[in-house]
Parts: sequence; structure tokens; C-alpha cells
Amino acid sequence: MNKQLMTILKKRYGLVLMITSLSIILFYTYMGVSDLNHWKDTNTYYNSEQYLDDLRGMSEDDNPRYTGLSLKERQELDKKEGLNLFYQVDSYDEQGKLETTSPNDDSYFTMYFNENPLLLLAIVVAAGFFVFFVDLRTSFNEFLFSLGVSKRRIYFSKFALISLPLLGSILLAKILFVSIITTGIPAEYVNISMMDLLANVLASWTTYILYFFIAAFIGLVTGNLILGPLTALGFCLSLEFFITAVINAWYYFTKTTTDLYVTNKFFVYTVEKAPISILPVIVAIVLPLLVLAVGSYLFPTLTLEKKGNYLLFDTLKIPVVIAMVIYVPIVLVFNHGYYSYENGASPIPGLLIYGIITALIGSYLVFRKEIHGSINRRRQVKNSSNVKS
Repeated sequence: MNKQLMTILKKRYGLVLMITSLSIILFYTYMGVSDLNHWKDTNTYYNSEQYLDDLRGMSEDDNPRYTGLSLKERQELDKKEGLNLFYQVDSYDEQGKLETTSPNDDSYFTMYFNENPLLLLAIVVAAGFFVFFVDLRTSFNEFLFSLGVSKRRIYFSKFALISLPLLGSILLAKILFVSIITTGIPAEYVNISMMDLLANVLASWTTYILYFFIAAFIGLVTGNLILGPLTALGFCLSLEFFITAVINAWYYFTKTTTDLYVTNKFFVYTVEKAPISILPVIVAIVLPLLVLAVGSYLFPTLTLEKKGNYLLFDTLKIPVVIAMVIYVPIVLVFNHGYYSYENGASPIPGLLIYGIITALIGSYLVFRKEIHGSINRRRQVKNSSNVKS
């Protein structure tokens, strides 16, 4: 790493980066303490006379799951369901018997891991997008390029300086969050192994790595002050919908099934008890490496005179339009499941209509300067012809 370059980058980003990283750690620490206090308050209530009075006043008709249970057994049942770190929503029949065929048999929930994934995701996406976009818009790139340091070194130095502390703080924050809760709750109520907790923390961490690098790549290749942020926001918000839509489209075109409808999220965002699939983790690791590699070849070709363009690199124009034409129609048509079409109508017309609309809008956004230039040239030719006549 070039010492002069790193000194300049630290002065520019250091304070904001430190405040952001520290805020993430403090916020997760606060959430961990709050969730632990919530558990303690719940535990206090289940051992109070007020709770026992409430329990005595509740009949079996009011709550069928209490059928045939003594007061002590009812209390133990409530403790098991209300104090366990993870619990399942059970279903009972009219006689108060547990329905073992409930669709929620494999679904686990928790009241004591209240992360805020949307807020954290917004911070990660914004930080990733601003890595390159802000320096472009503020002309700081001109100063960096004048240092005599290779553009590729600038590229990797910025990533190293910003991504390592930010993503490292997220990992540390999640570990602190889990540690505060699991060490404060008695072991008998922590109904998940430490290995599973660690797997959840690491899996969710890779998800934020993915979104950071995707947002950074969009910030690298876009230059328009309005369309650039909208592209990052739209893509990151729709990524889960796209994956769901692709799976549904695959089921439809391969006729794998006639009734399966995929709506579950693909990536892991929070600590949960559900088994961790290796595929989302692989995707969340491979895609950042891919965009990092592609960006390392694009950044050295960046020219400053195009900083107002929607796309800064001409080689991406046609691929981006093609990607739009594929991405948008699939999300709009298949995200809700193909079987929702009335009378079994084919999704093909919808794909074609959305594809044409997307192609027109996308082509205009990407080739706007070329289109306007062509229109102006035709006007000039027409005006010249009128003058001569």
C-alpha cells in the first residue's frame, strides 16, 4: 500500500468510518441489552402472583392448550413457550390436543433476537455505494489520479480501508449481540447450540458483505446524481424478489411442479434456528469476489469527463440493457408465482410486454446522450436544408 495514498484516504474517510463502525457496535450492544432485559421482565412476570392470578382466571375454553393441565403444568408450559430463546407456534384442535401435522412444525421464532436488518442493510448499501460515487461527484478522483499512483492501487486501497473496518464492525457487533443474550439467559432456555449460533452469525455476515460489494460496484459504474442512487436502491431492494422469481420461473418452464410457490427469503439476515443452507453463503462469497475483480479492470479505464453519465463505461451499455430486459420482467411476472394467473393464462405475454417496456426505458437511460445527439444532428441537417431552400 502507498503510504501517501493511505494517509490521504484516512484523512478523508477516517472520521466518518470510525463513527459509523462504532455506531453499529453500540447499537447492537444496546439491542442485546434490551432483548436480555425483555427476557428478564418476562421471566419475572411468569414467576409473579399477578401471572398466577391471570392463569387461574383463564378457562380451558379461553385457551384449549390448557385442557387437562394443572396450574403448575400450565405455568411450565408458558415458561417453555415464552422463555425459550426459540419457540414454535403450535396448533391445537378443539379438544386442546396438539396438532402434530401443523404447517409450522419446522418454523422457529424468537422474541429475544430483535435485530434490525433493514437499518443495517441501508447503512451497508449506502456505505458501499458512496465508496466510489462520492469521490466521482466531488471531483476527488481528479486529485487521487494526480498523485502518480496507479488507479488499480487506488481501487484496492479504498476497498481495504473502508470495507475491512466497516464489515469487521458488523461481525463484532453480531458476536457481541449474541453473546450478551446467550450469557444472560440461563442455559436451559438457550435451545440452540453455540455452533449453530456461530453458523448463523457468519452466514448473515456474508449477506452484508454481498450487499456492500454490489452497492460499491453500482457506485463505481454509475455517475448520474439521481439515477445512480436509484439504481443501487432498486437493485438491492429487489434482489431477493429476483431470486424468488427465477426459482418460480424455473419451476414453470421445466414443469418441475404445478403448485409449488417459492416465497421464502434466500439469504440469511438475522440469527435464527432454521438450518443454514450452504448455497446462499456460497453466492454471498462468490459474487463479491466477482464484482471486485470486474471493478478492478473497469476502474483503471475511468475517464473523468463522463462523470455525469448514467453509465461511466461504454463497454457496459449493451450488457446493462440486456440485464435490465431479463431482470425486470422476471421480477414483475414470476415474483408472485405463476399459478396466480387466472384461467391458467401463460406468463409469456407479460414477459414480452414488460420486456419491451423495459428495453425502451433502459435504452433511453443508457443511450440518452447518443439519442439526443442523433436528434440534434437531424435537426441541424433539417435546418440547413431549409436555409438553403
